[in-house]
Amino acid sequence: MKSFLQNLLIAFSLCLCGLMAYQWHVEAKLRQEVQSLHDTVFSKKEQIQSLEGVVKRTEEEVKRLEGIKETLTEMVKSNRVEIARYRKDLEKADGEIEKNLQDIAQYKSALDQANDNIKRQNEDIKRQNEQVRKLAEERNEVATKLNKTVEEFNELARKWNEQQTALAAASTNAPPKK
Repeated sequence: MKSFLQNLLIAFSLCLCGLMAYQWHVEAKLRQEVQSLHDTVFSKKEQIQSLEGVVKRTEEEVKRLEGIKETLTEMVKSNRVEIARYRKDLEKADGEIEKNLQDIAQYKSALDQANDNIKRQNEDIKRQNEQVRKLAEERNEVATKLNKTVEEFNELARKWNEQQTALAAASTNAPPKK
């Protein structure tokens, strides 16, 4: 019996060793799983921290962009006001240009009419100058004829005076006067 008990004890020891080896193997797997879970938790915490950092930076960027948006919105409003003012100024300037173009057209028409009047006056002056020149030529001809007639008349008067003097001398037998 001794051997049976010993064999039984050896069998229990071997079973116990097998059980311990099995538990050790299971425990090793569990420790590996726990370690992998710890690694996963650690990586997830790092991801969470990096994502929280990204979220904070994104929130700051959003705030900065909202500030820029507000500034640009104000600029757009002021630009719209200025554009409206410029449009009014442009309409006013267009109206003035249109009025000035009409005035220019009227002035051009008046200038053309004045030029036509001046041309007619120049033609009248040329015609009158031609008439004056003709009249001057006629006056010169008349003056030449008058001078010729006056010379002939003077010659005739001189001859007449000579004849009268000769007749008076002949009729009085007086010596001729000097």
